[in-house]
Amino acid sequence: MGTPNITINQLVSWVALLGGLLVAAVLGSAVGSSDMRLVAVLIGLIPVVVLFVHLKTNIWVLIPIGWFFSGRLPWLPAPLTVRDMCMLVVVLFYVGFFAMRVVPWKRPRPRTLLDNLILINLAYLVVVYLRNPVGFLAFETSMVGGRPYFEILLAFAVYLVLCRATLGDVTARIFPFFMVIPTILLGGLEVLARLVPAAGQTISSLYTGIAGGGGLSDVFSDEQRLGETRFTGLQFTGITGVLALCARYNPITLMSPIHPLRTLLFAASLTAIFLSGFRTAILFAMVAFLLSAVLRRRMQDLWLASAVTALGLIAVIMLQGSVIQWPVTMQRTLSWLPGDWSDQALQDAEGSSQWRFDMWKWAWEDTRIMRDKVWGQGFGFTLEDMNLIANALLAGKSGGAFLGGSYQESFMIMGSFHSGPLSTIKVLGVVGFLLYYPLMCYMAVFAWRLCRRAHGTKAFTLALFLGIPVIYEPFNFVFVFGAIDSNFPTLLVSAGFLNLLSNYLDRIEGKPVAAALVKPLPAPLKSFARSTPVQTS
Repeated sequence: MGTPNITINQLVSWVALLGGLLVAAVLGSAVGSSDMRLVAVLIGLIPVVVLFVHLKTNIWVLIPIGWFFSGRLPWLPAPLTVRDMCMLVVVLFYVGFFAMRVVPWKRPRPRTLLDNLILINLAYLVVVYLRNPVGFLAFETSMVGGRPYFEILLAFAVYLVLCRATLGDVTARIFPFFMVIPTILLGGLEVLARLVPAAGQTISSLYTGIAGGGGLSDVFSDEQRLGETRFTGLQFTGITGVLALCARYNPITLMSPIHPLRTLLFAASLTAIFLSGFRTAILFAMVAFLLSAVLRRRMQDLWLASAVTALGLIAVIMLQGSVIQWPVTMQRTLSWLPGDWSDQALQDAEGSSQWRFDMWKWAWEDTRIMRDKVWGQGFGFTLEDMNLIANALLAGKSGGAFLGGSYQESFMIMGSFHSGPLSTIKVLGVVGFLLYYPLMCYMAVFAWRLCRRAHGTKAFTLALFLGIPVIYEPFNFVFVFGAIDSNFPTLLVSAGFLNLLSNYLDRIEGKPVAAALVKPLPAPLKSFARSTPVQTS
């Protein structure tokens, strides 16, 4: 006798009932024993239960919502980031859905080349792990720090879930908000934490992912001033804002006085990027603008946008120093352009670039840093690595300091080279890089095709929002910034979202925006409707 099919409403009702009874019993016991930490944990679980009851199989939206929450909740005993917990909750619930046949395990489409490339890379990662085991005393290894293996495994589980999840019309329409709103929240908390130290200490006791939250490195830092201090958390606020606007609207309209609200939101997003001080962020904003215009087939608009952008930059450069002193963070972001920039901004930017070049040269030549360039040495650190880090921290303030230590040397030893190829070769070797980079390039091609395919449909905004970062990533990973430990999980989750989008397009294939949102036209008007192009701006 086979397992009976159970409806989603039945499963949700049973889980909610059993979970409520369990929470009530444990909560009563915790209150009776005055265990307030456990009480706080149980109260924190209530929103999760409410979300589960409401979202049901759409609980996968917790992944984009929690993606930028890379910090921990120190009041919880679990050593997981908020992002990891969101992903784990989604995977566990979907395991239940699959087991109870609420969601079929069989995918809507057969295995693709993307699946095969991912499996090949994961298989090679297993080989690297077996050659350089981490965290298992049974293997008689002294290496520790294999957390990236867990994150990659978790991301692969999320990939399997997203390949089988369904995307509704409403969810597809509001998807960008799932990432924009959290980044606005995190950016606002960082500004508050840096400008109001007392608030920063309170925030850091609740969530550890906010820079300037009252940690030891902030105790000895200079006074925080808006425009002088880099509000690094605003980087993602600006990036997601620009990306969402370029995905939703024709980018040329973001610079038009005819659309003041769009222009204001675009300016606010760019301001957030300037305050963060990241040159890579302003580069991404320019690429998002460009790709949005190209994928909309609005190449003629690029000439006007380029002219307006050039005039704006010329005005900024001419005013700097002679009429106004722009914020130091803004000057740092634009320091790659010729101009009368402050010495502080130039030294900070040039120093950041120079120590990267020095670090790359040193890491490539020092066999203590990169021990196996061909096959890779895997994730984790040996006792020798940890001794090198300790010596760097005790060496003094040469090259920058966390409480008197050289964080740049520590970055190098840990493999944080700010270079995708170098970090990949350190972990996976040249062989691994030759397997991993083609996967990234194929995903960029796949994302490009999905954007082209979605043009003129109600999925176009979502396609651009998901596709533009994936299309840009092969260039970014090699020439701008890359780190294999964070990029590998991100790549797997992005692949899952691309498959989710592809399945959604399969369902709405041949239904452009006008046909999807407007009632059928009378017969005399059908010919006129066919001759009218769908507006995508």
